[in-house]
Amino acid sequence: MSSTLNKNVLLIVCALLAGCTAAKSSHTVNSGDNSISNNSSALAFQSDEEFGRDLSNTQRGALSTAELQALEFGEPGKPVKWGNESDDVSGSVLVTQPFRVGQSSCRRFSHFLVKKSKNEQINGTACRRQGGSWRLVQ
Repeated sequence: MSSTLNKNVLLIVCALLAGCTAAKSSHTVNSGDNSISNNSSALAFQSDEEFGRDLSNTQRGALSTAELQALEFGEPGKPVKWGNESDDVSGSVLVTQPFRVGQSSCRRFSHFLVKKSKNEQINGTACRRQGGSWRLVQ
């Protein structure tokens, strides 16, 4: 087993023991969707405070919804997209195959954000216990 893999497994196990917090579809989440809460807080924002810093509440909500959809139902390698074609801001979330750590289900995720042709990316790992919320572990 590689040292990077050992380190990642150790981080996940430690986070689970401490009580971690963390995100099938390839459809686009419309940033104008009224069902999205403006108070949504994606794990991407928890992972890096600078990521998507200047997004509007509606855009943050669309990103959060796409993240949750990707974590819950996403197919590995298929992006869950959000944003409007007419907007200068859009993005997508990719997830890996789910894996288990003890009683928790985990996934690695990547967020891609395009703002006026400027790209941002953030990566992380999320885990959750049966029926619980996704929690950021890395």
